Amino acid sequence: MSPDVSNLRRSKKVRLIIMGVLLFIALMLALFVEKIRLAMIAVIILLLVALGLESKNTDYDLGKMLKTGSLKESRIERDQNGNLIMEGICQKDGYNCDDFKTQSEAQSVYDTCEFNKNNDPHRLDGDSDGLACEDLPRGTL
Repeated sequence: MSPDVSNLRRSKKVRLIIMGVLLFIALMLALFVEKIRLAMIAVIILLLVALGLESKNTDYDLGKMLKTGSLKESRIERDQNGNLIMEGICQKDGYNCDDFKTQSEAQSVYDTCEFNKNNDPHRLDGDSDGLACEDLPRGTL
């Protein structure tokens, strides 16, 4: 994934716009398509919850919540720009390309952690060209 697309994915403004557009589409479908009205109302409620969480810079790891049963322990921290703090991923010791199934997965970690040719502690980009684990199958996220 190119760094520009990765930056867009991490942008709070872009996430809010996408949720707003999805909310508008769901609302229009709920108003004009009677057969799916109930499903669209459920989608609208979920989108409103997601929009509220995003606007308040709050997020939760659902897997951790199910495992621990604790809302407090499953809360994910965000920085002042509303971006997720990826400490667990970026500070993990001993990453190597064998930890990933596809190049896209490795590239996502490389981009998320803002690694570069001067900062690649796991040496995911051996030739310093900005592409992590190039020998892995391409794949998609």
